[in-house]
Amino acid sequence: MKKTIITTLLALVTLTGQGQIHYRIEGNIGMPNFTGVMELKDVFMQQSMDTIKVVNGIITPKEGDLPEMAMCLLADTTKTTVQRDSVSRKESKLTLGMLFVENGTIKVEGLDGHGLKQSGTPISIEIAAFNQRLAEIKEKYEEESAESKTALTEVLYEVITRHSSDVYGIYVLVNEGRWYLDASQWLELYDKLIQDNREYIGKTPFLADDLKRTGDKYKRLISMPPTDVGCKFVDFAVEYDGKTTRLSDYMGRGKYVLVDFWGSWCGACKYEIPSIISAYNKYKSKGLEVVGIAVWDKPEDTLKAIDEMQIPYPQILNTQKIATDLYGIKGIPETILFAPDGTILARGLRGEELEAKLAEIFGE
Repeated sequence: MKKTIITTLLALVTLTGQGQIHYRIEGNIGMPNFTGVMELKDVFMQQSMDTIKVVNGIITPKEGDLPEMAMCLLADTTKTTVQRDSVSRKESKLTLGMLFVENGTIKVEGLDGHGLKQSGTPISIEIAAFNQRLAEIKEKYEEESAESKTALTEVLYEVITRHSSDVYGIYVLVNEGRWYLDASQWLELYDKLIQDNREYIGKTPFLADDLKRTGDKYKRLISMPPTDVGCKFVDFAVEYDGKTTRLSDYMGRGKYVLVDFWGSWCGACKYEIPSIISAYNKYKSKGLEVVGIAVWDKPEDTLKAIDEMQIPYPQILNTQKIATDLYGIKGIPETILFAPDGTILARGLRGEELEAKLAEIFGE
């Protein structure tokens, strides 16, 4: 697939670190009933940059100066009473979303699926084009398909590389890169961003810590054994309630093993479980074992869900991030099918794909 390049925008790119910027913010926040004062807070610097008056949703135009482009959060400066249902009322701070503040007039145009919609500056055009490209890819391909991941990866790689010396590149790497880039790609771009933004990152302990923590995680992942199709299973051990359980307790015992990574809070996971239970009941007498791997979940919540859904197959509880980090899993539900010798046969089988694969194996 050819590398995606948004050629019409290249001439509009502005990089930070090239002198003082003067901004003007105007427009509306998409909430005509809101009147108050909002804070413009630099997310990475963790400090207030300005305040903005809003009357009936309309921003009173505000001008200011910054040393460089900033990624800011626009939020109410006071607590607002929010009606949660017909009975309860709760005070919470109204947070609208992100604004990328750079030289020029930033026009706020209400809210969309990505938060605050902004226009009028080069980075605003970049943001709109990027979000549109992501939407087109997700509409064209199945969201979890190999084609979708390849296309998304190429767009992310191109955008982050082009913005390697500004906060937008850092934002995309941190927020989108974690989902679509593999560990080696993320670290490659991370090294470039660190090099190009060394002075800026040195002034932002919050950002520096976040980047280092994620970078250290990916470095560990790269050093781990591969877990692709054709590789042998990688063992792990988890302790819960005084008992240690290992994945190897179920592997290499002459059975096909379907491992389901799930969480009690995950609606998509619970949607898939009845199909997995059906497959387990249908093929367990023919040599299929199913093991649930509870991830990112409280054991008591997992146990409650197991009881409510009457899940009959064994579970490994309280794995948190151990199993997902080891197998490179960034989202659930996820399944891995192992051969009787512990070799990975397939990953990501769900619904009809899972049923077809098991029917092929067991001759149905």
